[in-house]
Amino acid sequence: MSVKVGIPVSSVALAAVNWAQHEAKRLVRFKEIGKGADRDNITTGELSRPVTDRSYWEGRYVLCELTLAQEGGESLTFADAVAAVSRQKRIVSTALTGRDGTVKEYINAEDWQINIVLGIQSEANGEIADEWPGDELRRLRKLLDAKETLNVYSEFLDVFNIGRIVIKSYSATQMTEANYQAVEISAESDEEYEIFSKEYEQPKKEGEQ
Repeated sequence: MSVKVGIPVSSVALAAVNWAQHEAKRLVRFKEIGKGADRDNITTGELSRPVTDRSYWEGRYVLCELTLAQEGGESLTFADAVAAVSRQKRIVSTALTGRDGTVKEYINAEDWQINIVLGIQSEANGEIADEWPGDELRRLRKLLDAKETLNVYSEFLDVFNIGRIVIKSYSATQMTEANYQAVEISAESDEEYEIFSKEYEQPKKEGEQ
């Protein structure tokens, strides 16, 4: 007599998704816990930024670097960063009697809504380390807590002409990887504008008519 144990389809699907996520993470992580940082000839010169031979990355998936900077202040560059953008158009729709549909009047485009996920890797003496990235996270928090507009640059955001952002919120969930921490950022574009008015009249000097 043979007994067959059925595995729920949902469990199989969940396992497949988890394995896919695990493999995807391996594409963008720069080391595995318990191995030396020199296993792939990796060193770091900036926060979470690997420096390797170009041949190492040939045929591999890589991400656009992303830099956050204060005006004349601290600047941080992240190699492990994923950004998503969205934008709505402000349109006034007016219904007309006896006519189906509406007449649309385009007003303008709203600010870009931006979501960024940063991966922070721990480093010590310029090399990736098996330590939780507490110091790196503190530096990022200090930058995100600044009450000012931040300059931002990545090839991806440059496509949408996004160069300045205001941080609306950020969050972090403690991760099981000992030397890696992800931080999610919600931001809004904040481009500079010059507004001119023809209605403004210079105050007259004393004695002028």
